[in-house]
Amino acid sequence: MTHGDPLETAVWQGDRHLSVLEQALRDWQRAPAADLAELDADADKLRVLDQLLFRFTKLQDAMGTRLVPATLAALSEPFEDWAMIDRLSRLEKLGFLDVEAWLHWREIRNQLSHEYPERPETRFAALAAAVTAAGELAQAYRDWRHRLAARNGPA
Repeated sequence: MTHGDPLETAVWQGDRHLSVLEQALRDWQRAPAADLAELDADADKLRVLDQLLFRFTKLQDAMGTRLVPATLAALSEPFEDWAMIDRLSRLEKLGFLDVEAWLHWREIRNQLSHEYPERPETRFAALAAAVTAAGELAQAYRDWRHRLAARNGPA
């Protein structure tokens, strides 16, 4: 990695989160919990889910704070004064992401911050939605990387 290249730094960071996220997704898919009671009773499943949710959040952060601006800069887009939604919309037009999906993943992430101890079904549904979203985000990141490589050579 070249120090100082924002795109290389963003990709390096995203790749690190993706690697751990993909392993957590594979581990979860091998033995998912059927409900919250099963999850709470199994420390290994809980650890896998925690890692999965943590890396889902970290990959979103890396993409939003580093990859979005670095990609726009690499494409010589005048994004500095743009609101985040405008940045996302431009990247969607360029084929890097789906804004609706991005906003959906952000909403799921926000739902994870709310605890409903009296509603285990609601809590588990939010966790299940986050697992699905994590897989979608991982694929979106891989697609983004592929598009960068197609434009610029390997990132």
